[in-house]
Amino acid sequence: MNKVLVIGGDGFCGWPTSLYLSEQGYDVTIVDNLSRRKIDNRLGVVSLTPIKSTQERIEAWKEVSGKTIKFVELDVAQEFDDLAILMGELRPDAVVHFG
Repeated sequence: MNKVLVIGGDGFCGWPTSLYLSEQGYDVTIVDNLSRRKIDNRLGVVSLTPIKSTQERIEAWKEVSGKTIKFVELDVAQEFDDLAILMGELRPDAVVHFG
């Protein structure tokens, strides 16, 4: 199975891309720093369209598809060493960058 790392996979483009790739049979790992969610929390605002947490979305996807998506909270701009370690561990065949 081909492994794909989706950077920014919790976002507007990254989440549906992650679902699509998972549905196509790819082993998907999302990397996201959740900055948008953190900004909303800090400002005390919520989306007009409720957006479940990343974990809830991943669990819902598993329930409806039987497929697993992994998630790693990581800021690729600030935590390069951790990203390098993750890349070495996962050895993805492709990286999609929406971050």
